[in-house]
Amino acid sequence: MSLSREDKKYTFADYLTYPEDERWEIIDGVQYLQASPTPVHQEVLTELVRQIANHLIGKPCKVYPAPFCVRLPLGSEKMSMK
Repeated sequence: MSLSREDKKYTFADYLTYPEDERWEIIDGVQYLQASPTPVHQEVLTELVRQIANHLIGKPCKVYPAPFCVRLPLGSEKMSMK
């Protein structure tokens, strides 16, 4: 029996098929289409990135202001560093 759309648990493999020009997240198997950020959001983000980046000068950490894929493995899954 196939699952209805409401019962489907989405996976990272599903995420990889989504269009690049859309912002999606999958949390606990549920997919969420993200809205575009507002100008106020972008202004706050810019200031936070500036402050954090200044603090990290000379340290091994980095700050990334743009979205990129992050996958947190479950339980005994091994994390790939590709």
